Amino acid sequence: MVSKFFKNQSFRSINQLSQLRIPFIFLINFAKTDIRLFPIPANTNDILYKFPNSTNCTETENTQNISLTIKETDFESYKQKFSYIQEKIKEGKITQINLTQATPITPNKTLKEIYFVSNALYKLYLPNHFIVFSPETFIKIEDNTLITHPMKGTIDASIENAEENILNDTKEKEEHQKVVEMVKSEFSCLSDNVWIERDRYISKIKTKTKTLLQVSSEIRAKLEPNWQDNLGDLLDSILPAASICGVPKNEAIKIINEIEGYDRGFYSGVIGIFTGESLDSGVMIRFIEQNGDNYFYKSGGGITELSDAEKEFIELKNKIYVPIY
Repeated sequence: MVSKFFKNQSFRSINQLSQLRIPFIFLINFAKTDIRLFPIPANTNDILYKFPNSTNCTETENTQNISLTIKETDFESYKQKFSYIQEKIKEGKITQINLTQATPITPNKTLKEIYFVSNALYKLYLPNHFIVFSPETFIKIEDNTLITHPMKGTIDASIENAEENILNDTKEKEEHQKVVEMVKSEFSCLSDNVWIERDRYISKIKTKTKTLLQVSSEIRAKLEPNWQDNLGDLLDSILPAASICGVPKNEAIKIINEIEGYDRGFYSGVIGIFTGESLDSGVMIRFIEQNGDNYFYKSGGGITELSDAEKEFIELKNKIYVPIY
């Protein structure tokens, strides 16, 4: 059994554990080069986590005042990358890409303190490394059904007619549809029975200063009853998550590595829990990384030919928050 924290693991390691139906927690970075496995429940000195149906620590009501001070933002650098992406779109290399950056911030609390104050569907704290509080499901598998909720589209709820605006915005609709089609295509390699359960539904994310509306879809596929025998292979085949790459995925990843100018690391990778019979996992967005005494909030958004650089940069900054509700 998994008796301790395992670093530098592989998808083969995941296969071996899942074949034996051994429960474990997994972390996979964006590049799929760093895979870490933990027992259930994991030692709280190694990791703190909260999934919808599992946690390794008790959380109590916490009223600490959390603030994140943005130290600097560089729109001109972002605009140069944005322009390069637009050129690649015009050349037909890609139709969409997720452009991200690491923004220097100063939090008024430690990452561990922020962990206990924040509230999200998926939370994880890796001591002296990062904290993530994500609203986005990567995949779930239950009753031999593969389920995902790709999230594309964010707007400030205080904007007049915000929900109507984002659901009817041509750029947002196009961006969301491309991701949904890519996910369906990936699922079709795993199943002959793939369908959209819910198309472009709205969820609310509350922060200290505002409420955000986010657009998601729910896609499902029926798996064979023995899917646990090849869980590592399944994850490898659909990672990185479609919502944080672009279309087509491989070309988008190549461009991301060329222009972003920093290492995403675990940001936009996935965290997950395998119970022995079911799986739940989240995309690591809404992410603060610690590097010594320096802190960075990693965020981004999707770019298409209809995107506006200033609007996309505002969305990137709007995603710098801690969800408290």
